[in-house]
Amino acid sequence: MVNINLETVAEFRKMFKEQYGVEYSDKEAWEATHNLLGFFDLLLEMDREQHPENYRNRKDKSGNVIE
Repeated sequence: MVNINLETVAEFRKMFKEQYGVEYSDKEAWEATHNLLGFFDLLLEMDREQHPENYRNRKDKSGNVIE
C-alpha cells in the first residue's frame, strides 16, 4: 500500500480548496488522500498483472538497464 505523509495530505487539502472550494478536516483529508492513492495503486497493480511486458527492465545496445 502507499505510504502517505503529512506533506502529501497538506498538498491535497490545498489543491481541493483552490480547485473546488472544499475544505477538508485533517481526518477527512487523510482518508480522501488514502483512498485516492490506494485506488491508483490498485489500478497499477492490475495493469502489471495484465501487461507484465510493460514493466520488464529494458536494456540498451551496451547492456545498460533503461529506466
